[in-house]
Amino acid sequence: MRTFFRKLGQLVWSSPVVLLLLALCVAGIFVIMSATYTNDQLKDAPASQLKYILVGFAFYLALAFTPYRLLVQVSPILYLITLAMLVGVFVPGFKHKVFGADSWLKLGPVILEPAEFAKLTYILAMAWFLRVRESQIKSIWTVLMALALTVVPFVLIKAQPAFGTASVFFPICFAMLFVAGVRWYYVVLPLATASILTVSLYFWVHVWDKPIPFMKPFQMDRIKIFFDPSLDPKGSGWQITQSLIAIGSGGMKGKGWMQGTQNVLGYLPKNTSYNDLIFPVVGEEEGFRGGAALIICEGFVLLWCLWVAARARDKIGALVAVGVMTMLFTHVFVNIGMTIHLVPITGIPLPFISYGGTFLIVCLAAMGLVQSVWVHRKNFERA
Repeated sequence: MRTFFRKLGQLVWSSPVVLLLLALCVAGIFVIMSATYTNDQLKDAPASQLKYILVGFAFYLALAFTPYRLLVQVSPILYLITLAMLVGVFVPGFKHKVFGADSWLKLGPVILEPAEFAKLTYILAMAWFLRVRESQIKSIWTVLMALALTVVPFVLIKAQPAFGTASVFFPICFAMLFVAGVRWYYVVLPLATASILTVSLYFWVHVWDKPIPFMKPFQMDRIKIFFDPSLDPKGSGWQITQSLIAIGSGGMKGKGWMQGTQNVLGYLPKNTSYNDLIFPVVGEEEGFRGGAALIICEGFVLLWCLWVAARARDKIGALVAVGVMTMLFTHVFVNIGMTIHLVPITGIPLPFISYGGTFLIVCLAAMGLVQSVWVHRKNFERA
């Protein structure tokens, strides 16, 4: 009992973070309400989001009090289970297709998205693997095996197809490898290569208008339209164009809650404005101040993860906290970045704000893992 109250004391100490998460989730309900109130098919979305918040915080508390080292020990089993679930989305009788993607698994009355749970089990499994390979952490084989662990869920999720979700795994992998202590160039060189290729692609396709030999014409058109949406403003460039208009029209103060004309009139696609394209709704209605406040709040959550990682009891705890931080950062960066023409439009939601049961529950559960690292940074059992 004494151990429980000491853990509870550590949880109370970090109550500002809990309140911040709650504030973000509640703000998400209001944004979802604004994005869906003219859509009769989604009129129950805000109420559903509230239920997901309650379930998510239940997971948060349960994982906060569960020793993270125990979860890491059983992570290989959890990892294999989620891989089986990822395969299950392609099996007739279990798969549940939404918007043309085989991303959902139907287990009786429950419908869930295994790819989201795979992120958590992957983080735990990577922490376990890097702990096992600690004595050989400098070896190139450690990096290659870590990449193999990453490729499996990536391929399965990309095949759904859900490339946005699949792309989150590699940043997590490289961040955790870096914290584990692999040779720096194993991490820096791939990132530098990707950056050089992106810049080269920009000049080759957009500036010099040169074709890429192995790409088909429609693939070339997609790349060109990403660099210049005005080439197809009513087709492939529609979403980014309307997102930029919505955010820009909000000005400094915004138009007011439920007053965003881009959203109300349907220029922002109604099937994504409450999920993947939710930031333009915030930018239009709350303006620069509201958008900046949202980014700052998300930033504080990420900084808390780094704070916990720096004060973790052991490297396993640091790896778990950094893995969660990288997962959330990738979502925030890509989701907001794609609406301001920084990265290509892809299906990836905004943590704690976008509508989605499985995603919200996983985000709160992930923060529960970080909280567990904080709560168990002291050896209460021996105190």
